[in-house]
Amino acid sequence: MKKLLFLITSLAASFSFGQNFKASEYPKGVYETYEDFRSKTPSSDPKLSEAYSTDNTAYRFDNLDNKGKREKKAFAISDGKGNLYIHIINLIKKFNADDRGQGVDGGIYYLKAKNVGGYLFVKDYFTSNSAAMWGGLIAAAAARREKVAIFEEEKESFNLFKNTEDFKKFMEVSYPNISLELEKQGKGDSKESEAQVIERNLAKITPVS
Repeated sequence: MKKLLFLITSLAASFSFGQNFKASEYPKGVYETYEDFRSKTPSSDPKLSEAYSTDNTAYRFDNLDNKGKREKKAFAISDGKGNLYIHIINLIKKFNADDRGQGVDGGIYYLKAKNVGGYLFVKDYFTSNSAAMWGGLIAAAAARREKVAIFEEEKESFNLFKNTEDFKKFMEVSYPNISLELEKQGKGDSKESEAQVIERNLAKITPVS
């Protein structure tokens, strides 16, 4: 009886938290606000440049209908080709309460979203603002690490995983039936980062159909 109850509880958790993000469901255009993004309704469809980046992390767009000026404010941009980009500062503003106090040092740009385990998933290099405040630039640089954020639809916020322990707590609550493998794989320069470990384990979630 206890085993049956555990199975039912585990399945219920999986279904209640499961998502299936699809960038293709966002029509081409600019999503000025979070509400536009949430409703998948673009505010406008100006002529934008192709997304460009020097590091395959921070993407930028030029508005060709506005003298080629850089697009800096929209919450999200869809290129109509199955790619969705989220504004870094607006994303940080939508962090849940436990994840606030994180900063970036690369200016204003967009992160390319993808589906991992059904979730809208992005990665970037974040620094704890408290580290910068108390330790100065050297401490801030040392604390700057690649971290993962996912969008949780039911909470209408982005959940930032600061490390594998943070991710483990999320999985134990949301997907207790999934076995995690949190040891870093590989050696030397090919050894996984914490962000890669989290991505690999998040991918074990079966997206809702």
